[in-house]
Amino acid sequence: METPPEAITGLIADLCGNDESLRTQASFVLGVLGDPAVEPLIALLASPSSEIRKRAAWVLGVIGAPALPALLRMAEGGDQHLRIEAIRVLGVVGEARALNQLFVGLTDTDPKVAARSARAIGKIGDPRAFHPLVTALQHPEPDVRYEACRALVDLHVPDAVAVLREHATDDAGVTSWGASVSEAARRAADELASAAAAPQHAEQFARADALLREQGAGPVDEA
Repeated sequence: METPPEAITGLIADLCGNDESLRTQASFVLGVLGDPAVEPLIALLASPSSEIRKRAAWVLGVIGAPALPALLRMAEGGDQHLRIEAIRVLGVVGEARALNQLFVGLTDTDPKVAARSARAIGKIGDPRAFHPLVTALQHPEPDVRYEACRALVDLHVPDAVAVLREHATDDAGVTSWGASVSEAARRAADELASAAAAPQHAEQFARADALLREQGAGPVDEA
């Protein structure tokens, strides 16, 4: 049975309201509805309220794949704020099909877009992002390099350890919030090396390494 538009409108109003019980219920129902709720939730990403944007992003993440086309369109748009919000939600959705768009975002001249793309790529955690993230370590903005260091940890690619250790030696940059890029690279390398040495992670690292070598640095398939 098709959900009436007025029902979705009511749920969106509850999601934006102050009643925690109604917000929780609306989040659940909108997540279950899936595709019919995508466009109204996408519209909330333009809200001036960061709290409402977070609620909409969470539900879109629950909806997952049906939200992907609308998010990709927004990520390609000309509004910087909406692009960043869309990229953030793509990381929450966690679909590997978003990687190609996120790779484009990594090269953006706007450091906020590039940094957010790096963070989203890390959340997806696909080893095929290894080479684009290594390239992002040369981005002129420290914020982007910092996020690339952190994202490399989540790919579980053994080759990242040596790359990060070298970067820790060479990068003297400091982020806009005062964090050392060199220290981020060092910690990322240590975290990866420690995880690789743990027996319970050995199979995960082996799979990531095999996938990376199989796929190379080419574009990610849409299938």
